Amino acid sequence: MEGQRLRKAQRNLYTFLVSKMLTSLGFGVFNFGISLYILSATGSALSFATNIMFNVLPRALAAPLAGYVADRFPKKRIVVLSMTGITLSVAALIVYTIVFGMSVPAVYTITAIFSIIGAFNGVAFSSSIPNLVGKERLQKALSYNQVSYSIGGIGGPAIGGMMFGFVSIKVFLFSMMIAYFISLCLEATMDFSLFEVTVKKKKESVSQSMKEGLQYLRTKPLVQTLLMTTLWINFFSAAVSVGLVFVLVQKLSIPSSQVGFIEGAGAIGMLLASIYLSVHNELKNPLAFVKRSAFSMSGIVACITVPLFLGFNGNHTFIFYMAIMFLFSALSVGTITPMGVVIQRSIEDEYRGRVFGIIETLSVGMGPIGSLIFGALFDAVDAKVIFLCAGLILLALITWLLRWSKIEISEKLVGVSK
Repeated sequence: MEGQRLRKAQRNLYTFLVSKMLTSLGFGVFNFGISLYILSATGSALSFATNIMFNVLPRALAAPLAGYVADRFPKKRIVVLSMTGITLSVAALIVYTIVFGMSVPAVYTITAIFSIIGAFNGVAFSSSIPNLVGKERLQKALSYNQVSYSIGGIGGPAIGGMMFGFVSIKVFLFSMMIAYFISLCLEATMDFSLFEVTVKKKKESVSQSMKEGLQYLRTKPLVQTLLMTTLWINFFSAAVSVGLVFVLVQKLSIPSSQVGFIEGAGAIGMLLASIYLSVHNELKNPLAFVKRSAFSMSGIVACITVPLFLGFNGNHTFIFYMAIMFLFSALSVGTITPMGVVIQRSIEDEYRGRVFGIIETLSVGMGPIGSLIFGALFDAVDAKVIFLCAGLILLALITWLLRWSKIEISEKLVGVSK
């Protein structure tokens, strides 16, 4: 019986990988292609930014409700219904395009719909991973999730750019619908109750349930610490995503083709780090690993200033920043993935949806906030000062949040130290 369950868990794991790869690649292709359409149709950066807002804001607002739904109803039903909704939404956009032609308002509408439905799909999937694969395979599952995002980040722009240039928008959308439909079929075959712990669900209102989720989170100081660590890392990562391109283009006059290679090095770093963690044995001291990775990230943020101080030549600058992006992205995986494993292990099944709904809202919201703040700072303050201060502040925050005394006590409490 146990052997059969382990085989099902392994099948769930591989199905999860293929499904997430398809959805990540499909979303990457869709997002890149639609972005090109908006820029070509309007020529407006504001229209492009508006589409980003429709992608981020509805998801952040819908995530707490998605958490309540994930804890209240069967997670498989939520995942399958939400993926069905995404597939049908693409089909509806195809019909609209055939009848009326593509339009920017239609793009905004479908982006908002994707964002809302994606919140339900993402929270339900994230909160069900331990039920799908068991806690012993959490590191592998979360690493596979990162692999899928990396492949989407690498392949999405490449495939989206080619398709946008060579096929009609209807063929483009139809290809996306097929990818989502295959993912839907795969998700429908997964056993979401394989390691599920049966709990009696209370009859309570949405507001009461969300309040209880917040109260439960207050009883988990380790999860609160890791959540704060994640939020600060996401915030200061915005300094790199916004500031590095600004420095490369405005300060160092790096050709756009080289900027693309530098960005691509980051995606490759994420992919290789995710593959490494997926085949590596379970980390014996994940929080210590997180701290070392986060410390290294802080140092890399400060090291971005080196060519600005030393005046490297063009080729040296190109190679240096490729290495910087590769290492920064790889270390971000080495930070986020083990934290995800500890969080998953620390939360009981009956609260997991609501907690991940809160995490989704805060994580999704922190990126745009960081981008806005650092975007304004790079226009007003010397980039060297910003990167040095960001690296030092992040280092101080990590030192405080993940101090060794807290790590040792926390790892014993949740049983992650072996």
